[in-house]
Amino acid sequence: MGSDEAYNFVFKVVLIGESGVGKSNLLSRFTKNEFNHDSRTTIGVEFSTRTIQLKSLIIKAQIWDTAGLERYRAITLIS
Repeated sequence: MGSDEAYNFVFKVVLIGESGVGKSNLLSRFTKNEFNHDSRTTIGVEFSTRTIQLKSLIIKAQIWDTAGLERYRAITLIS
């Protein structure tokens, strides 16, 4: 499925958690089917998408991977 195809639903997901718990590897595994044992700390925010077909529905998942370090905590504040 190409990224320019129409879709029925969009889910926007933000991964929030402490540094080093596996947020980036969760994103990588879900969007690229890869797992990196030597992944580096995320600086700021990383973003990726995946399009999934479930029966007759096309679902687009937009996933944001936030940095877990204390200095980036403001990025994850939800008001």
